[in-house]
Amino acid sequence: MTIAATAQISPLDYGLRDATTGTERYNALYKVHSEAISRGTTVSYEGIRQLDIELPPDFKSIPVGRYTDFGGVVFYVTNRSRHDALFVMNDWGTSVDLPKEMVDGRDFRSISALADGYKMLILNDKHPWTERQGYGYRVYRKDILLLHNGRSESGTIAPWNTEATELSASYINIDTAQKVFKGLTLLRSKESTFRTYCLTMNGQYNVLIENVLVSTPRSRMIDDRVFGVYDCMRITFRDVRVAGTYSGYGRWRDYGYAFSMSNVRDARFELVSADGNWGVFGTNNLANTTLTSCDINRFDIHCYGRDALLERCTLRQRQTQFSSMYGTVTFDSCRFVDCIPVRIRSSYNAYTPFDIKMLNCTFELTPRHHSLVNVMLLDTAENSRPELNTKCWPNLQVIGMKVIAPRNVRSLDLFEPTGTLSELDKPVGYLNQVTVKDLQIMRPNGKAADIPCQLSTKEFKTVTELLFTIDN
Repeated sequence: MTIAATAQISPLDYGLRDATTGTERYNALYKVHSEAISRGTTVSYEGIRQLDIELPPDFKSIPVGRYTDFGGVVFYVTNRSRHDALFVMNDWGTSVDLPKEMVDGRDFRSISALADGYKMLILNDKHPWTERQGYGYRVYRKDILLLHNGRSESGTIAPWNTEATELSASYINIDTAQKVFKGLTLLRSKESTFRTYCLTMNGQYNVLIENVLVSTPRSRMIDDRVFGVYDCMRITFRDVRVAGTYSGYGRWRDYGYAFSMSNVRDARFELVSADGNWGVFGTNNLANTTLTSCDINRFDIHCYGRDALLERCTLRQRQTQFSSMYGTVTFDSCRFVDCIPVRIRSSYNAYTPFDIKMLNCTFELTPRHHSLVNVMLLDTAENSRPELNTKCWPNLQVIGMKVIAPRNVRSLDLFEPTGTLSELDKPVGYLNQVTVKDLQIMRPNGKAADIPCQLSTKEFKTVTELLFTIDN
């Protein structure tokens, strides 16, 4: 996007030139960005290299418009006020009455509010999808569709015309032109006592977040969401780095994420590098997610998702983690370093049917991580939601994998059931095929390693006959 220089306004002309305190600098930024949106113009950061900001007790998130290029400015932010985002893009939906029987057909032309133009249709199920065991809260599913003149080309993650579904819907009128947020370094000061998130987006379509660095000092604060993305579509993070998060240290529930996302379709992450104590992705209700050339320690779709592609990515020390997943999770030319390539999370008690493909990947084994798919188990109790009654395990296809096995690792295991193993007495659904082809197992020095590749660390049963083939 090209913006004429004469159309831009500068923070220097809105109080920044004469500001002497961090609070005054924040006020100048809030004024200039609010004015830019009001006038339909953009903000120029030319001549500004670093800004030391102190957030006042009554601070509001700074709204950003269609195109924001910070030009490489470094923001050093101290927050002693409250937890919130420094920058925000918000649009909120309008409620619409919609029969749940209509959703799976993808044709909404009979609803006058949805019949014309481009709209995002936001679907909420008011009936709990599941209850997270051991955590004490219910999980509710959401979906989002792009409508053009009343029709949606894509479907939902799972069917909505079910007995249990209680549909609540809203829509947002959208402009399909791209929005841009780029060229920013955010350093969160060690003096801060509250969290400053970088950017929160609600109800956005076609946004590029590019060339952004967020750095966080070691802290006892938790519940981070450096980037919050909710009820959005076609969101791209490119050349983004997150160095540390507010996720505490040493306690097992000290959670906090670089990317907190819910109800997002068509999210793309390109050249993203992120590391955090707890893990960098905390998401629900995601469809069609792509990660390309990323270096991260964890990727999760906690509950309710469909189709994920990770290509040329490096995953370290944690895992990718799913529950209530549908479609296909594909790893293409990825590298797994001391991590669990796939973990099926048990606490949601939502073992749904999906497929896993691993193509031309490298798996560096360690004594603690030498299994491709860890299926966490709870018990034999059925989920109360009819769609989740059957406990399903994924089909698995492994082609062209290179396995690096040190001498203290004795086997490569395809499945690793852990937890309440009495559950294994009950046959699992969906899983019917496991295929391994062109597998290479070698020592770190490149010499061949004679260790077995076995189906599972524990015996399990399947509803249908399981076809297990290894072809080297």
